[in-house]
Amino acid sequence: MAKKRTGIGQEELRRNNMSQLLSRVHLSGPTTRAALTQELGLNRSTIGDLSTALEELGLISEDAPVGEGRSGRPSLVVAPREDNAVVAVDIGVDRIVVALVALGGATLERRQRPHQRGEHDVVHVVESVAQMVADVRSARPEVRSHGVGVSVPGAVRAGDGLVRFAPNLGWVEEPFTAILGERLGLPVSAGNDADLGALAEHLRGVAVGRDNVAYLSGSVGVGGGFLVGGVPLAGASGYAGEVGHLQVDSAGTRCRCGNTGCWETKVGENELLTLAGRLPGGGPEAVAEVIAAAAAGEERAGAALDEVADWTGVGLRAVINLFNPEVIVLGGHLAEVFEAREQRINDVLDRWTLMTPRSEVLITASPLHGDAPLVGAAELAFTPLLANPASVRPAEAALA
Repeated sequence: MAKKRTGIGQEELRRNNMSQLLSRVHLSGPTTRAALTQELGLNRSTIGDLSTALEELGLISEDAPVGEGRSGRPSLVVAPREDNAVVAVDIGVDRIVVALVALGGATLERRQRPHQRGEHDVVHVVESVAQMVADVRSARPEVRSHGVGVSVPGAVRAGDGLVRFAPNLGWVEEPFTAILGERLGLPVSAGNDADLGALAEHLRGVAVGRDNVAYLSGSVGVGGGFLVGGVPLAGASGYAGEVGHLQVDSAGTRCRCGNTGCWETKVGENELLTLAGRLPGGGPEAVAEVIAAAAAGEERAGAALDEVADWTGVGLRAVINLFNPEVIVLGGHLAEVFEAREQRINDVLDRWTLMTPRSEVLITASPLHGDAPLVGAAELAFTPLLANPASVRPAEAALA
């Protein structure tokens, strides 16, 4: 009887170690071999071997530390090479943003195009994105592009990136990811904008080091992305997190999803604008104007902001009770409402507490502001490279 193998093989172990080292310098920046030895729990010779291999692949550089004054042989500084990058794309309800993002997180190039709110043909969106991708790549011809990550304001199927439903774009069952990948000739991954916002905050934002995170972003609707125990909450097909369609008011207005009294009908930016006596559809600029008017003492704007703040607290209470997060990060106009009416929202939360006291949950506006989905899209595109750095051939590295 053949002996059953246990554990992992040397090749897989080496791949895992290379992944850990490259991920460390990608997310945390340059560090010394000595620090890597301590942080990763590997011996000096193993760190040296891994660093040499990654340097040969053209993914990192190793240099002597600047200003080293101690005697003896200094520990080399390992840094990500910024001539490796991915393209991040954020398709918003009123704009497309494309950025060339280097290994390590620096933005090398960025382009933005506004568009009208409403329905948009998928083929036209793909063409616009393709032009912008070509533009940022041509601006840095020396940079290797390892893939493309896209943030979409809708439900994206995990297996193939099919956009199941993106109401603000008018998309239903659209194979956007496949079409874009064929057009670009590059590997493309897509995800829901709130899910990618949560990923960004977890890796590079206010939720670094937190494993139970909720990211809630508001515009026309409200989207939610969650990490539970450090793992993204995706659901069976990748559609989890549609908190904007939690019913909070059974006597409320009809939502575009067909239900009545969804949370986004109470806190969406168009609701705020309408309550304040403004025309809907004005976007972030109109929301900012209402908040400024409320601060200046305009009664109707203040009352509108108060009502939206109250319903924001109701929805946050549901999120706290459902997911028990350590931190809730707010993006879009929800961040602005929170900053303008933080005490009022806290008062609503304090009136209705269950298992989690308000004091145990950090609620904060996103420090990444509107770029959280874009940052998350970049990290999504980097995932295959970080998981298996050896997939980059040395011959390719030599041409970089």
